[in-house]
Amino acid sequence: MTTDHHKTRLRLTEDGRQALLESAEQTWQLTLTGEGRDRTITNWEGTEPETDALYPLIDVLLSRLQLDTLTLAAPVAARWSLTHPAWEHHDDGSARLQRAAFYQMRELWLSHDMQPLIPEIWTKTGEVPHPRRPTLPDGVLYRRYHPGLDQVLELRQARVDEDGERFHRWQNLPRVSRFWEYPFSRERLDQMLADRRADPNSFPLILLADGDPVGYFETYYVPEDRLGPYCNAGPFDQGMHVLVGEERYCGKGQAPVWINTLTHYLFLTDPRTRTLYGEPDAANQAMLKQAENLTWRIHEAFDFPHKRARLVSADRHPFFTNARL
Repeated sequence: MTTDHHKTRLRLTEDGRQALLESAEQTWQLTLTGEGRDRTITNWEGTEPETDALYPLIDVLLSRLQLDTLTLAAPVAARWSLTHPAWEHHDDGSARLQRAAFYQMRELWLSHDMQPLIPEIWTKTGEVPHPRRPTLPDGVLYRRYHPGLDQVLELRQARVDEDGERFHRWQNLPRVSRFWEYPFSRERLDQMLADRRADPNSFPLILLADGDPVGYFETYYVPEDRLGPYCNAGPFDQGMHVLVGEERYCGKGQAPVWINTLTHYLFLTDPRTRTLYGEPDAANQAMLKQAENLTWRIHEAFDFPHKRARLVSADRHPFFTNARL
């Protein structure tokens, strides 16, 4: 996880040829060539950042300009040690970075403890065979400065002592209890959250924006989940439940950011995850409408024992190629 998450703002000249990147401490002037979704930086002026600090700046450019590729001309590329295999090096000394490759660089956003991959060792849950699952550490798991929101987004594991009150409050909101169906007492919900943490296939998460809790997200591996029989999930495919708790983070076009952030995190946790799944209530039109506008696909409705659901899924390649991060 990169340590430089200072908020950096981008300003472009009218012709799009000059870009000004401004943080609280530094300013950089860039000259850009190219059109549309493919640009080349031909000149970079300003205090030279450390190599690791270059990547948050590239994130701002890719995100705000919605680029497919960013190329550094030879004089610019020579200023940094671009050793990561995501870079494509050309004979003329330039270096090219594809959007799909950049957003899969796990070390930029995942904590150090999340980066090692668990070996593929098989076990069983009941009669269901599946690979052994990782254990989440406490603390920040994922961090990214979101250029569109101008906020640092983080994911950490939910804790009863820290999150019990808000988990109880969120679950008892009418708009939440309608679909989650957990309008229970604080004591019962504390136990539920503790049970989620203890379950080897349940990963309860809190999303934060500039340190302020946004909502509760719950993830799981699909093969041993109750969703497993209803889809053709691979051994490392994961699923999610989404709860935006605080009213100030509802509406205003924010839902796609929260969903894409969780999607990004899950695809980063394991490169062997090819598809993500969800099973929102078939009556939850707001959630289904959000999925339609993202890189998620909506499939058939089916009957769970407790609800009528719609299967939704997101595949790795379309997400990293097309998602508006």
